[in-house]
Amino acid sequence: MSNDGATEIAVHGDVRSDFAAVRSAFADVLQADRAGGALCVVHRGETVVDLWGGVDPLSGTAWERDSTTLAFSAAKGIVAMLVAQQIQRGTIDPLAPVAAYWPEFAVAGKASITVADVLTHTAGMPTLPLDDARDLLDPVRLAARAAQRSPDYPPGSARVYHVLSYGLLAGEILRRVTGLDAGALLQQEIAAPLGADLWLGTPPEADGRFRPVLMDPIVPPPEPGGTDSASGAACRSAYTSTLQIVPLFEREDGVQGTELVNGSDFRRALVPGGGLVATARGIARAYGACVAPVDGVRLLDDDTVARVSADWLDGVAEPACNPAAALTTRWGLGFEIAHELCPMLGPGSFGHAGMGGRLAFAHPGSRTGFAFIGQRMLFPEPGRDPRWRRLLDALAPALG
Repeated sequence: MSNDGATEIAVHGDVRSDFAAVRSAFADVLQADRAGGALCVVHRGETVVDLWGGVDPLSGTAWERDSTTLAFSAAKGIVAMLVAQQIQRGTIDPLAPVAAYWPEFAVAGKASITVADVLTHTAGMPTLPLDDARDLLDPVRLAARAAQRSPDYPPGSARVYHVLSYGLLAGEILRRVTGLDAGALLQQEIAAPLGADLWLGTPPEADGRFRPVLMDPIVPPPEPGGTDSASGAACRSAYTSTLQIVPLFEREDGVQGTELVNGSDFRRALVPGGGLVATARGIARAYGACVAPVDGVRLLDDDTVARVSADWLDGVAEPACNPAAALTTRWGLGFEIAHELCPMLGPGSFGHAGMGGRLAFAHPGSRTGFAFIGQRMLFPEPGRDPRWRRLLDALAPALG
């Protein structure tokens, strides 16, 4: 029983005996969340933790082995994985201009923006030319519009998280190079080889497995405070780009579960920056296969892992738009890399967190892939999600 006397939530799945503490930690997480979730760990190519449990409080439907939910910005790590594969094959050079692959992009002051600038959120393009949130559902058309725009501020002058535009820009680069959109490429290069449930554009037959995300009504961020002229444009852009996600979470008639992100139109569309629908198992298998063979499949070699998980931010500063904000000082090639607020499993770790508490990454040192997803979205101070600490504190000793 939990401390509040609520009925204990059942945990389902398998755990190798030496990882038993992780099962207990996950049970505590579900008990606190009072909703569904899943956790998977792949160690040296073997699935050592594969757990799920809880009940969707909106429908009363229990989580099952193949239940899915939105991974939000954990999608960015999967897109980075697709780019890394192309870097590994020599078809994308991160130091090359975006326009080398996407010629229409080389207008309005964007000719010098590199692929690495896009991947490190230093391209100066956090905002998108949206007339309506549903514009996100047509990425090819939206990318064509974005290619005609000027940057919001000088590229390379500041690091501002490209919350929606990262996926759009990286996805269009992939489409120009491979001839496939990011959703089709994901199926071809990662999901099908690994038998992993990962979708950017979920097919209708998988809808019954989807469990909606649960969050309080979103509150628009405060306008940026006083900033010097050099960072003012970047801060305004950061503020505007955050406002652009608000309509995605607006409820119909105040009813939870009716948000655009929980609807079938959003699931069906290709939204590379945040529309990944997945199981924890699918994500963990993908990251596990970045650092060790999983059922004979290795997605990235060690040299590529070292390259994309290095710090590529190169000292570009994130402006202090909000005095309380935690500033980003390190970033890989599309991947979030271990830092103080998201240490993952320590130095060398690379992956990407997702809005509300999703977490997915690989740790090359221990050859581990990790993924946690859940319905309940929490918004503590950066780096303070109690679920991450509980799960990782239980996992680390088992890895030796």
